[in-house]
Parts: sequence; structure tokens; C-alpha cells
Amino acid sequence: MKNWLINYRWHIIAWVTFILYEYILVSLILKIDASILSYCIHYIINITLFYIHAELVLGKCLKPQKPAYLSIIILTISEVFLYTVIAYITDRALSKSAVVFLSKLTVTDWKFMSSTLWRGIYFMLFSTAYYFIKSYIHQKNRTTELEKEAIEEVLKQKQITLELANAKNAYLKAQINPHFLFNTLTYIYNSTHKSEPNAAEAVRYLSKLMRYALECEHGPEIMPLEAEIRQVENLLQLCRIKQPDLVIDFIYDQKTKSTEVIPLLLLSLTENMVKHGNLSQPEDPGKIIVKLQDGIFSILTNNLINTGLNDTGFHTGLENIRHRLLHTYEEKAKIISGPKGKYFEVLITIRLTEA
Repeated sequence: MKNWLINYRWHIIAWVTFILYEYILVSLILKIDASILSYCIHYIINITLFYIHAELVLGKCLKPQKPAYLSIIILTISEVFLYTVIAYITDRALSKSAVVFLSKLTVTDWKFMSSTLWRGIYFMLFSTAYYFIKSYIHQKNRTTELEKEAIEEVLKQKQITLELANAKNAYLKAQINPHFLFNTLTYIYNSTHKSEPNAAEAVRYLSKLMRYALECEHGPEIMPLEAEIRQVENLLQLCRIKQPDLVIDFIYDQKTKSTEVIPLLLLSLTENMVKHGNLSQPEDPGKIIVKLQDGIFSILTNNLINTGLNDTGFHTGLENIRHRLLHTYEEKAKIISGPKGKYFEVLITIRLTEA
């Protein structure tokens, strides 16, 4: 009810003002007396005629695609006739007089019906004006809305053009920066491979890993696993230079080398194992097992939990892997991770389509 009052508040204000104006004119100036009930019922009939003519007759028949002018004429005549009859019958009922047949209508009755006919036309003229004003406002608002949408579209296109230009600039910078980085790493390697062979080897492995990561970023969405297996071995060699007691068993089937999966999956798991796991116990080494069996590709990592480290970063890395798997494989991929006793284990399975 509250929403209805808010939506139609101007209608209510307009009708109250109009009714007060007519009441003052009729009662005080013209000195014509009528009961409040008569006023209320006749205004209900008049207001009903007003909205029927505006919303139903004109609203339905004056459609922009196919206006029906003949229907408007017929319906308007019908409205006037019915309004006059209903108003006359209502007035008779209020005066507690019997209904008079057409043959027995007096001069007074004909005068009343004539004035009622004019009053119906009067309200229909108001209704027609209301309809066209309402249509004009609606069309104006629609035009303003379309102009606003057009301006927003132009601004959006300009924004897209600007973002594209920025992306092109960023791409050019990305092409320049890696070349500078790799040239610098090559220089460091050449300068240290005789005096500091371990440091030089670390630079060489790091250069290979970074080059692979950049190739994956600009490469296809899925790639054969063989290249990533080599990079895992490079990563393990690099880690052993910094941490000689690092112990990880890296086990994979030869047939997994040709398996195509999303890149940086195996490498990310290995990096997190090295960063967060306890891999210094020869009798309890970390394990990376990669298999392809019955169309199911799997990666299993298992390592002792390093209780002295904060593993929050590892959980973030696993969540990123989870999102990538979901994006590419949807329900075909699963990742299970968590502590198992003194070990932390991650199992990734991907159901691949057989060739």
C-alpha cells in the first residue's frame, strides 16, 4: 500500500485538487447542493472513465507499430454511451426513483443525460491530454536513456582503446625486460663459471626455469609434460646447489612425457615442497610420483612436515592450482591435500580423454 501511494502520489494530489475545485465551484458559487455520497460515486465513475480511456483504449490502440484508429472511434462511442447510461442509472438509484424507460423520459431526464454526455466527453478530453503528455514524457525519458547509453558506449570504447594501447605497451616492455634479464644472467654465468662454478650453475638453472615460465605464460593452455619434467629436474639441481642434503625421489612413467596438461602444475608443487617441506632426511625422502593409468593422469607429492615453518604460502599456492584445474578441466580434475600423520600429501588426478 505504501509503495502504491508513493508511485501514484501525483495522481492522488491532482484528483484531490480537481475535486476540491469543482466542489467549491458547484456548492459555493453556483449554489447547487448534492449529497457527499452522490459526489463520491459520480467521481468514481468519472475517474474510472478517465483511466479506461487513457490506459486501455488509447494505450492499446495507439501502438507505434500499428495504430488502430477505427477501433478508437468505435470504443470511444461505446465508452460515451455506457458512461451516460451508468451515470443516469446511478443518479436514479441515489434519488430512490424507479428506473424510467426510454418512452417515459421527461425533459429533465433528457437534460440530465445531455449534461452527463458532455461531462463524459469532458473527462475523455482530459484523459486524451493525459495520455499524450504521458507518452511524450516516456519518449523523452527513453531518448535521454538511449543518449546516455550511447555516451557510455563511446566512453567504454575509448576505455577499451586505452587499455589496448596500455596492453601493447606492456607487451613491448615484457619483450624488452626478459631479454635484458637473460643477457644479464648469461653475463653473470660467463663471469663466474670458472671462479665460482656452483654459483654459475645456479645461474644457469635459474635462467632455464625463468625462460620456461615465460614461455608458458605466452604459450598454449596445455603442453606436453616432457618440458616441465626437465624443468623440475633443473629446479632440483638448483636446490641441491643451495641445499646439498636435499632428498627427493622424482618418479615418473616414460609415457607421461607426452601427456598434455596445463603447464607449471608439476613445477609449482615441487617448488612448494622444497620451500615448505622437511627434505633433509635420507631415510624419509620427499616423493614426487607422476603416473598415467587407464586414462587417469595423477601427481602425488609426499614429504615430511617442517614444523618450524609457516605454510600459509603453500595453501595459497594450492588454492591457485585448484582454480586453474577447475577452469580448465571442471569436474574432470580433483585435488586432495592435507597432513597425514607427520607427512603432508597432495594428490592431483585428471581424467583425460583417450585418443
